[in-house]
Amino acid sequence: MDFHAFSTFNTLSMVNVMTVRASNVRNQPTAKTSSGFVRLWMVAVAVLIAAAATLAFDAYSGKIGIFTPQIELTETGAGRIIKVPPGGSIQAALARAISGDIIELQSGAVYKGALKLPNKPGGEFITIRTSANDSDLPPANTRLDPKKYAAVLPKIISNVKGEPAVLAVNGAHHYRFVGVEFGPTIGGLYDIIQLGTTDEKTVEELPHHIEFDRVYIHGGQTEGQRRGIAANGRHIKITNSYFSDFKREGEESQAIAIWAADGPIEIVNNYLEAAAESILFGGSESRLGLIPGNAVIRDNWLNKPVEWRGTKWVVKNFLEIKSGRKIVIENNLMTNNWTMAQEGNGLVFRSANDSGGKSCTEDVAFTNNIIRGAGSAITIAGDEAAGGRRLTIRNNVFEDISSKKWDGRGYFLKVSAWDNLVVENNTVIHDGSIALAYGAPIRGMIFRNNIVFNNAYGFHGDGAGSGRPALAQYFPGALIAYNLIVGGKSSDYGSANLYPSSASAIGFAGAPNADYRLSSNSVYLKKGFGGNQIGANLDPKSVGGK
Repeated sequence: MDFHAFSTFNTLSMVNVMTVRASNVRNQPTAKTSSGFVRLWMVAVAVLIAAAATLAFDAYSGKIGIFTPQIELTETGAGRIIKVPPGGSIQAALARAISGDIIELQSGAVYKGALKLPNKPGGEFITIRTSANDSDLPPANTRLDPKKYAAVLPKIISNVKGEPAVLAVNGAHHYRFVGVEFGPTIGGLYDIIQLGTTDEKTVEELPHHIEFDRVYIHGGQTEGQRRGIAANGRHIKITNSYFSDFKREGEESQAIAIWAADGPIEIVNNYLEAAAESILFGGSESRLGLIPGNAVIRDNWLNKPVEWRGTKWVVKNFLEIKSGRKIVIENNLMTNNWTMAQEGNGLVFRSANDSGGKSCTEDVAFTNNIIRGAGSAITIAGDEAAGGRRLTIRNNVFEDISSKKWDGRGYFLKVSAWDNLVVENNTVIHDGSIALAYGAPIRGMIFRNNIVFNNAYGFHGDGAGSGRPALAQYFPGALIAYNLIVGGKSSDYGSANLYPSSASAIGFAGAPNADYRLSSNSVYLKKGFGGNQIGANLDPKSVGGK
């Protein structure tokens, strides 16, 4: 006999005993009635204890809702579904789930708790999702818009101070969240979703195969939130989702941060709204000494609402890599970045001591992106830790890079101590220098087929001045050719480049509509290396996902 049956049996037995005792009490002489009531009271207590044991077991096993409301498990042709009603225990459902199960949360319901994903056997995903039909969600590979779909999303909020809404540690694996909303932690502290601890002793202890698809993750409007997802695991996918209100006073904030994992990681087709960095690689050490990377960042929109300007939120960059390798960043839209905690750089690629002495940034490709609205464009610095090497910046549009509008310095590049930097086929609309160089030289640079503006200083080196002296000291052996340098001079950069006097002479196809491709009538269309186009060939309507 199992515990449940045993408890039920004893409960019924106690009821029978109570009935007999009560009958005897009624038939006893008056003088003995008091002792009969004592016996009756004792029996009633025993009945309640036995019943409580039965209820506790049923609550634990998910059959009734005393401690955890009812959890309904059904078998379908496609597998098992565990339904969690409003106020129910998702943790109990996770405890009961097996590989391949679906945990279904009631559409629109609010669930409070700090969930811990258990490590379970099996290689099929346990899916935690809304009870709404697929037809009530955005189609597959379409970004979630919370304004349209918030009503069908169940909401998970941590109710434990300092704890995330979801924690995955000890090798927890194969969990997928679909159509779920995650609200801020208490006080906006730490992470809403934490994958890994950074204290893992082996790679096998890292969580892996964790996916988020069409979810809504956000901070609070007044306190913001430190971070959305700390994605320190392997085989992590974050797709088609919406992150907002990641902002903090007096500290950095990120939508997504990775510093103690080596991938693979996919961040695809998301809206990522954060004050300090929408995406951060590195910035802290892990016990395993991992270099975060093997990552693809594609089709995202990284944004800072202009309403945040002039507020208390700490603003830095769209994306920063302090330590990372083998990272592809392509077809993303990045909008609105101004000087606040830093000088308004849209992008930072560097190697940083705070990521560990062996940290480095290498083998990064930044291609087919649009950066629109920033105080300055890019900082590249490999002068700390193990250095930086092999960065490619190709076929991007940098528009509205303005010291005047965004309180920055308006430069395209700020560079120091880098090996093998390739910058080609970019179109840069900026009001500051082409490059500001300092520290150790940049070796192995190719700067080719770009459209840039010389402005006041062009290529400028700290202590060296502009033009040829700067190139000789800071860019030894660099190939700088086939560029269209508006307002520049051949005496500074050689006859292999072209020097129109103004932007109007370039021949953009539709600059007022943010289309900076060269028109078919442009005299510079085929003046690039090998007879190819100069500048970026990028349709603005195709960038930033959907």
